[in-house]
Amino acid sequence: MSATATATAPARPARRPVVTGLPSIQVVPSPAPIRGFIAATIACILLFCGALATVFYLNTSMVEGAYHIQEQQVLLNDLADTRNTLQDEISEASTAVALRDRAEEMGLVPATEIRHVDLGAGVVTGGSDDNAQ
Repeated sequence: MSATATATAPARPARRPVVTGLPSIQVVPSPAPIRGFIAATIACILLFCGALATVFYLNTSMVEGAYHIQEQQVLLNDLADTRNTLQDEISEASTAVALRDRAEEMGLVPATEIRHVDLGAGVVTGGSDDNAQ
């Protein structure tokens, strides 16, 4: 049994060599030196400022447009009110009673005889004498 026990036992790792003295440290350059950092930063700042200015301009334009629309709506409402008032006045003035009163104020009297003019024949018909011309 002792022969099989020594054959399956793991082998010892080899000893590490002991480092003597201080290791030397060297500066290794970065694989990609920083180029254009300032230009990229300025470009980003300019893009940000441009976007902010565009947003302010669009917002101001929309507010100005809203005020213009509101002014036009107020004017449209005023004109609609005036139109309705004028239509009411025309309706009141167009009634038969109002027309008769206005005619009497102007000195007009109702017609006693009615005559008709026939332009094709050149005659006036109606009234007390039918052959009046």
